[in-house]
Amino acid sequence: MSDIQTIAYPYAKAAFDFAKESDALDEWMVGLNLVANVMEQPSLRPQVKALEQGGKSEADNFLHLLFSICDGFIDLHTQNLLKLMAENQRLVVMRSVAEIFTQLKDDNDLRLDVTVSTSEPLDDEQYEELLQALEKKFDRHINLTSKIDKSLIGGIVVQAGELVIDGSLQTSIQRLATNLHV
Repeated sequence: MSDIQTIAYPYAKAAFDFAKESDALDEWMVGLNLVANVMEQPSLRPQVKALEQGGKSEADNFLHLLFSICDGFIDLHTQNLLKLMAENQRLVVMRSVAEIFTQLKDDNDLRLDVTVSTSEPLDDEQYEELLQALEKKFDRHINLTSKIDKSLIGGIVVQAGELVIDGSLQTSIQRLATNLHV
């Protein structure tokens, strides 16, 4: 885990636990992602960056601005999380908090984002067969994204979270060459 993720994880986990207990996982996910998106807007980036060196007054001013922008879209509990993060000078990891929260929610919902890279587009039948095989392998609902990678000679590369299954022709040839040299 990177330093940013290490810092963000306790906030995301606490938010997730509270949201799950309150049966409000979807609302929290939307709210956290909204806040992260707002904080990444070019007009707010200098103020977010200033929070790293700033004090309580800068954080309070920023939160006031953020809450006015997000008025009606985030609840009091989300605001309290943001106040806590501001107090601890951790607002700069908001994007990671939102991403980790989403991962925790996906795990809870038995969902998994998977990206498959191929040298040629998959036809509908190949896509469906791959989707079914991945859902069976991971025992989860798969959100499958297919992308073309012209650097692949042939085969397929599947990335599911941190797991990478490299079935590309290039990797197979490299393995064969390594085995022949042994």
